[in-house]
Amino acid sequence: MDKGSVFRSGRLTARPAGHGDAALYAALFGPDRGPPRQIADMQDWSRHAVAPWVLSHAGHPVGVGGFRIGFGEDGLELRFDFLPEVAGQGLAGEFVQAALDHAVSVLKADRIFAHVPTDTPVPARILHKAGFVADGGEDASAADTRLMRLTLRRPKARHPLPRAG
Repeated sequence: MDKGSVFRSGRLTARPAGHGDAALYAALFGPDRGPPRQIADMQDWSRHAVAPWVLSHAGHPVGVGGFRIGFGEDGLELRFDFLPEVAGQGLAGEFVQAALDHAVSVLKADRIFAHVPTDTPVPARILHKAGFVADGGEDASAADTRLMRLTLRRPKARHPLPRAG
């Protein structure tokens, strides 16, 4: 694994965001929302070691994705955004699977949620394939998003048999 990477899937490498990622954040979220989002991700990583990462494919940054601590919600929030030029390559689905593996094995999480845009069906379809289901409750905070949830089953811990004594 590359120095500084959090995990690697077949085609993606993920690492914490840094100061040199301003252009990627601006391309993904716009010049007004990109810088504050980048700063928040960097601060969350330094405080909690849980924050969306910079995702690279073939040595080039292609997106931002990962987890945020779900203050006010049950579980971790999964987020992912990819540059439009890599759409249709299956990178988002690959990222979601690798991120869920990371959530279980490293973060020891078993509940994940995501807010997906209602005007773009692809993120919801990717999450649905990974086992997420739409939350039936109303989310008054954002009418342009839909809440989806996933409960993961962690492997049961093996308990040693008591010794005869």
